[in-house]
Amino acid sequence: MAATHGMPTRPTAPHSGARPPAAPAGPPLPRDAAEAISALVERGAGLHLDPAKTDFIAFRVGRRLRELGLADFHAYLARLEADASGAELRHLVEALTTHTTSFFREAHQYAWLDETGLDLLAETARGPLRVWSAAASIGAELWSTAILLAERAARGQGPTRWELLGTDVSARVLARAERAVYTEEEIAGLSPARRACYLMRARRFTDAGGRPLWRVVPELRAQARFARANLQDLSELPDFAADVVFLRNVLIYFAPAAQARVVEGVARRLRPGGILFTGHAEAIGPHPALAPLRPSIYRKV
Repeated sequence: MAATHGMPTRPTAPHSGARPPAAPAGPPLPRDAAEAISALVERGAGLHLDPAKTDFIAFRVGRRLRELGLADFHAYLARLEADASGAELRHLVEALTTHTTSFFREAHQYAWLDETGLDLLAETARGPLRVWSAAASIGAELWSTAILLAERAARGQGPTRWELLGTDVSARVLARAERAVYTEEEIAGLSPARRACYLMRARRFTDAGGRPLWRVVPELRAQARFARANLQDLSELPDFAADVVFLRNVLIYFAPAAQARVVEGVARRLRPGGILFTGHAEAIGPHPALAPLRPSIYRKV
């Protein structure tokens, strides 16, 4: 199964009233440049960015200016507009996004999948269970699913075979997801028993303090694939039919028209009877192919 992700995973702008981190002194961000950047990322990536959040934009994009040695934001805009390859737009989108995730985030959804969802899927199962983490970020969502499936297999429950796909627009976070190496803080959502069964000390990887990190065991890593992808345009993907899709905490950052395109593309790649999970704050609205089962849980009809 192959797929791609189009929205930057877990993009976050400051919450209302939040103060962005202090940035090194840099050129000011004129309002016209903020508006131009906002228009570019909405047109090119579907990301809705409020141009009034000048402190946030200046902090995030200012780092990219320093990397490129550019004098000001207008020089950066000129570079963006001259780049026909789209590579710099991808850098911009990544600069404007944050990858916030954790193991077994929104745990009630995993509990429902374990207690109810997988039994529903088994009624019409053909072949291995196919799970797609569409906005995979650093991989915690996909590896949480792998742990859940491995636990069921250890209890003698199905499915007995599965395939896992993680996609994201950011090549950098996908490399982390595939490497599957995490800090103590990042695995806080895992119980000691789960750590003992499904993680190992990654002694050749250390954090900034020199402490060994944790890595997902090879048996689980062997069952997953990762691909850079654009959720807004899945036309380059081969056709496939996923049984479970996680599309969580990403739709809220798209403009409405882009949301509709993303949902439509994902729904086409969900098999009849398949399950779609969205974030708890996300509602996709009426869709002829998706029947709500519970808040943020849908089944393809």
